[in-house]
Amino acid sequence: MNIEEIALKISAIRWFSNSGSFPGKAGMQPIGDLAAWDSSVFAAGIDTRHAKIAADMDWLPTNRDQDDPFNGNLLLDALRDADPQIQSLVMDIYKQTMESLRVMKASKLTSGANDFSEAARGSALYCSRMATIEAATGKPATWCDLLEIYSAGYWPCGLLPNGDIVVY
Repeated sequence: MNIEEIALKISAIRWFSNSGSFPGKAGMQPIGDLAAWDSSVFAAGIDTRHAKIAADMDWLPTNRDQDDPFNGNLLLDALRDADPQIQSLVMDIYKQTMESLRVMKASKLTSGANDFSEAARGSALYCSRMATIEAATGKPATWCDLLEIYSAGYWPCGLLPNGDIVVY
């Protein structure tokens, strides 16, 4: 994936439109709802699989200051050392993502009294920024793969200890 493909993909994404229906695939665990994350104590009706995922999962980053769980500082260091034109492209994609997220529908991102829409929005921004850095440095990898999941209308929201991505 290159930067032009990322820009095109972001312009067409229907953010979170298919959340809750991810079919699953190798290295990715689907969740059908967010009920297991409604409180710190699991309700009686929560199925065992969702409760286990919720107990073990770390949320993927939801703001730009959080650490990259896949690359550490590698991508940010590469961006810092990159040509100013590359830095500008990364910022342009970030702004395009912010703009495209304005029309997202948050209805699938609530559970009980909890609204996960800000976390979802923040994680989408983080992902698009990191995917752009991967593409700009010629090393498309995990973040580009996750952007593909977003582009299909899902929310890659967490990481399990075994390295599996949790997708809503």
